[in-house]
Amino acid sequence: MSQPALRVAFDNSLSGRNLTGTGVYASELIREISANPEIRLSVLSGWGSGTGGGAAIRKLRGVGRLAWSHAYLPLALRKTKFDIFHSPAFTIPPGCPCPTVVTIHDLSFLMYPHHFEPAWRRYVTSLMPYVLRSASGIICVSESTRHDLQQHYQVPDKKIHVVYNGLDHSRFQPDAKLDKEWAASLGIRTPYVLHVGALSERKNIPVLLRAVALLRDQKQFDCGRLVLAGAEAPGLTGAHRIDDTIRQLRLENIVVRVGHVPSEKLAGLYAGATLLVMPSMYEGFGFPVLEAMATGTPVVASNVSSLPEIARDAAALVPPGDEQALAEGIHSLLNSNSRREQLRLRGLEQSKKFSWQRTAQKTAAVYHAAASSIRS
Repeated sequence: MSQPALRVAFDNSLSGRNLTGTGVYASELIREISANPEIRLSVLSGWGSGTGGGAAIRKLRGVGRLAWSHAYLPLALRKTKFDIFHSPAFTIPPGCPCPTVVTIHDLSFLMYPHHFEPAWRRYVTSLMPYVLRSASGIICVSESTRHDLQQHYQVPDKKIHVVYNGLDHSRFQPDAKLDKEWAASLGIRTPYVLHVGALSERKNIPVLLRAVALLRDQKQFDCGRLVLAGAEAPGLTGAHRIDDTIRQLRLENIVVRVGHVPSEKLAGLYAGATLLVMPSMYEGFGFPVLEAMATGTPVVASNVSSLPEIARDAAALVPPGDEQALAEGIHSLLNSNSRREQLRLRGLEQSKKFSWQRTAQKTAAVYHAAASSIRS
């Protein structure tokens, strides 16, 4: 006799307002798990999903979100009986009446606390011990995140499940095409080197800018543009340093800031680039590395945190704090067709190891394990 479908409440209140990272993770999981007949998924979207506005409006919206997460949500979970509650963005409501699964993407708030606005950092730091203690199952998106979690919080092994993020192969593929009219409207001209990521401190963009300036001064930056694709992120610091560095290094004629890239344009932007460069100081996973490789674009990335784990031998890896090494890594690929082709082929093979179907299957297994642990 078959078991009834597992009733899962999926908290999309935080992830749903993020257009990258956790937002991609949540939306892809919702799509894949909703197709699983063994799971009956209920998506809880919360209050205050808007963005923008003045400081008072943002504060009011934040209060509304806290009220939903810490007051209304526990009542709603008690009213409708669920087998599992899954938080894809680190929060668990107090007094949750069912077993919980939480996804931890990274511990950047702990590793680089000065990169966050103080109020946000205090909130996450105070909440995390309760979340980790309360969760029946903890999903880490990389072995790197699992290592950090155990090092700083001593979480029992049996609670932790490493489940890699996936990749939408229908979008990110080698035959993706750059929308040239859209690109031209933003000032993007080929050839270009690309960076994709929020304009935050952790992404280490000033070091990338200094590396490009070194190459320019040596007349070795053979790409016409450095394209920075990404927006400022609420709660994160660092965007002003990027603007200041561009001005100080007189890179206004080289750097193109394009802000958030619509999802339908992103694969083509990767595919049109000569290189993707991701010099981050810390990443829990690093979507841009995987997405670029899937489109056939060679990658230069940092040799720290999860990036070597995700890229393996399919990227050129350099120390994140060394602008000279980064400049040499960029220059060596710009000037070697054979090396670029080697990394292109390796990247295409490496990217095949990741899929959202596999992520959803392993996540469903975590749900069942968490539910069984309570029953037993």
